[in-house]
Amino acid sequence: MPRFPVDPLIPEADDPASMNPRNQAGITLVEVIVCVVVVGVLCSLAIPSVGPGYPKSPLTQSLNTMRQLHLTCQQMALDGVTTGDKTLGWPGTYATWGAWATNVVPGYLSTNDFCKILSAQGVIVPPGKIPRMNETAVRVYAVTDNSPTNAVLLTSANFTNTPTGGEPLRPSAKPFGDKGFLVLRKGGDGGVYRPNQVGQTNIIGSFVPMCR
Repeated sequence: MPRFPVDPLIPEADDPASMNPRNQAGITLVEVIVCVVVVGVLCSLAIPSVGPGYPKSPLTQSLNTMRQLHLTCQQMALDGVTTGDKTLGWPGTYATWGAWATNVVPGYLSTNDFCKILSAQGVIVPPGKIPRMNETAVRVYAVTDNSPTNAVLLTSANFTNTPTGGEPLRPSAKPFGDKGFLVLRKGGDGGVYRPNQVGQTNIIGSFVPMCR
């Protein structure tokens, strides 16, 4: 029986080479293993930076404790409005830092918790009594009910405000030197700010006098 010409580019069905899986297109086991290893390495690099066990920076840790103090101020102001108690309000409601602090403690925070919130890296407030503000890692501003929501309420003590927004950070200033500073505004927003953002009131917020 005559055989028709065979296209040399198409292997014959009975050609053993055409039946070999190694000659067929597809992903090999080695390629899959390599991909899995690469993905595993990338995950191992990413997880420590976002995982719950990753140590937070001192600035971030202090920001979290400052938020507790902001919530306390907010709660005092809300209680003053809802109960009509004129002795409760934002820090600017009180004549001095001491008058405000003696309403915070023990009505809203214990003395020890208050001292802990006012502490930070290099500025540990001893528990047991209400400190003066210049002994703490936090500065409190005389915000009132009439202050705008972007008014600065709390800052870290290494930041000193001026009418133009703040003085340059000093390396020796506690608690964070010139590494950065913290700001929380009356409305609750704020965060960690870089040294070069000192003076940028459009970013930091508006200022009222510091509590005395």
